[in-house]
Amino acid sequence: MTRYTLGGVALAVLAAGAMTLYVRADRLAPLVGAVGGGAVLVLAAALVARSTDVLPWAVALGGAEYAAFLVIRSGTIDPYAPLYGAGLLLVAELAYWSVERHVPSRGEGLTGRRASLVLAASLAAGGLGGLILTMAELSVNGGLALEILGVAAAVGALAVLARLARA
Repeated sequence: MTRYTLGGVALAVLAAGAMTLYVRADRLAPLVGAVGGGAVLVLAAALVARSTDVLPWAVALGGAEYAAFLVIRSGTIDPYAPLYGAGLLLVAELAYWSVERHVPSRGEGLTGRRASLVLAASLAAGGLGGLILTMAELSVNGGLALEILGVAAAVGALAVLARLARA
């Protein structure tokens, strides 16, 4: 897998996410689209310049687009949130992989291992996000103790995601 392929996949995933949010926006769709388009342009510039300093800005703009979408939309919880979060993680991983210095190796074992780890991390993030979203949708009258348990579970889930990101 070449670095151009990885960068192209990262761009395609980010552009697809930006386009779906633009289409799904109830109001102010041009604003959501402009932020998403900016994220795609920044990512493209970072990939062309092979700059790791600019990559976080592209991912941050992708997150800002989703935040703007959530603020603007009329409704409750977005059921596609885990999918979008996993997509942003995949974009970040593939983009960084495509711009880092290539070290030649004898076989493709390390590349295959890294690809499977990136895919597994993205799937795990999406699955964990879906589980948290499902738990948030449950309406249970359990009082303060259940509320504290829910907050603790959310903090634990974030800790697991942070640990997976470092691995």
